[in-house]
Amino acid sequence: MLIVALNAHAQDIEANGIFYHIIGDHQVEVSSAYRDGVNHYQGCIILPERVYCDGVNYEVTAIAPRAFWRSAVTEVQIPNSITMIGEAAFADAEHLTSITLPLGLTAVTRYMLAGTAVTSVVLPEGVTDIGKGAFEDCAYLQTVFLPASLRRIGDRAFGYCVSLKEIYSDATHPPLLMGDDAFEGITGISVMLNSNSVTRRYQDDPFWGDEDMFSLWIDEGLAVMPEMQQESQGGNWTVLSLGKGFAYKIYGPDGYLQAVTAADRYFLPAGAMSAEYLVVPTTLMYDEEALQLVATVQPTAIEEIPADNEPQLTIVGLDGTIYIGGDTHGLWTFIYDVYGNLWYERPAVNNWISLPGQRVYIVKVGNTVRKIFLN
Repeated sequence: MLIVALNAHAQDIEANGIFYHIIGDHQVEVSSAYRDGVNHYQGCIILPERVYCDGVNYEVTAIAPRAFWRSAVTEVQIPNSITMIGEAAFADAEHLTSITLPLGLTAVTRYMLAGTAVTSVVLPEGVTDIGKGAFEDCAYLQTVFLPASLRRIGDRAFGYCVSLKEIYSDATHPPLLMGDDAFEGITGISVMLNSNSVTRRYQDDPFWGDEDMFSLWIDEGLAVMPEMQQESQGGNWTVLSLGKGFAYKIYGPDGYLQAVTAADRYFLPAGAMSAEYLVVPTTLMYDEEALQLVATVQPTAIEEIPADNEPQLTIVGLDGTIYIGGDTHGLWTFIYDVYGNLWYERPAVNNWISLPGQRVYIVKVGNTVRKIFLN
């Protein structure tokens, strides 16, 4: 939970083991943890939408070039606040097997996932370009889902993806291959399309119509049943284990699309109340609504932890404001959300703090800790 300023001149901060660089007014990008010749990021990474430092809440809007380059990360979930992922951001992270990309992404940059161990990936609607070498040498990549918005695929974008066997393309016009080697070193790829007319366009294209490279098919939906298992993890997350090789659309309790992913796992946050998420298998061209699944996330328990050897304090939430009563002289106030992100850090001189509502906060004043649902 600790967030510290690392270098006042460089304006870098750290939050929960992730490093950030301030890039604008209340905006940060995820930066590298590379030092002593090693990138120290590892394991499962769930990036937050916001981080707090020195009285400011920053929105996480980008991932810097080479941020996770040659790291030991295994899976990454990227929030929708991020709209830009830099070149080679995950390149040569050879243990990375699955990733969920943000819905607002518009381009897959050069070498972004080159040399990783991803097996399936969905590019969200809005992506228009796949950069040079974006997935080059992804030896385990088997299935790719391309959106209707895709226009261009860069040189060697899928070069030597020797396990690539399936492409689901929702693009009604064949994406332009920027050079002859976009799929260098591989052949025999099945391309699923959404109609006869679209298939004819691909057949007439000098690249996509190459029968040695591509076999064109009309998508008829999923041939087997999707899989999903649900389990609670760490009290603040519910983990969905999804069937490998499938894509899923995940809709939040408000009914809005929250993610499109082919990752092995997807993490849902626990809140103040139980919530239902709709999980719909998809090929991008067709949503298999008859096979949709429902994930129910149980609420985080609201509990009070009494203080030791301090005056009795009252901490309540009402109408977007947290009110603190009692003798707070000489004490500090810290406020976290349920994901461990710090939202407020100050000496306890004000007995009221306004924060965004409809969420749970953990409020610590001295040794007194309360969980508060702020409406």
